[in-house]
Amino acid sequence: MRVTAVVRGICIALTGWAIVAGNAPPVAAEQWTEIWDGALRVEMPGQPERSVQELTVVGTGEVVEQIELSVTLGATEYFCSRTQFRRMPVDLKPAQMLVNGRDGRPGRLLADRLLSVSGAPAREYVHEEDGWILATRAIYAGDTLYQLIVVGRAGVQTAPLTRRFFESFMLEARPPA
Repeated sequence: MRVTAVVRGICIALTGWAIVAGNAPPVAAEQWTEIWDGALRVEMPGQPERSVQELTVVGTGEVVEQIELSVTLGATEYFCSRTQFRRMPVDLKPAQMLVNGRDGRPGRLLADRLLSVSGAPAREYVHEEDGWILATRAIYAGDTLYQLIVVGRAGVQTAPLTRRFFESFMLEARPPA
């Protein structure tokens, strides 16, 4: 089964809405690419494919755009997304939104930890389903949800490429050229 088929089949449920990850062509070799997208900085192990999905938020009816970047290396997919919410329910706190995302994943939860990324609340968790590992780092800053996801086989959650991808993410303005 191709990794992109697995990613495409994994629904990401947050506060009652779901997204489906896009399909990305395989990358021939690891060539780290630094991405600056607004206030987001991340390194990906190849030149990412960019796509935009429109999502409707259940509960508010708001239509939002999710900007997605993805890279496939062999049997592993690296995925980064940014979704801005303008009308979230006032009682939905960032910590609860991150828990909802974790609990909305398919499969068995293997690991979960709270952390802070660039001063914003974040969670890192790992799920397993049908032999595939889904490692996620989700950050909720202001009105924006950022997700870093790596899908692969056993051990991908601790692999050096996954750790570099996760640790490279920062929220900061791009320095002047």
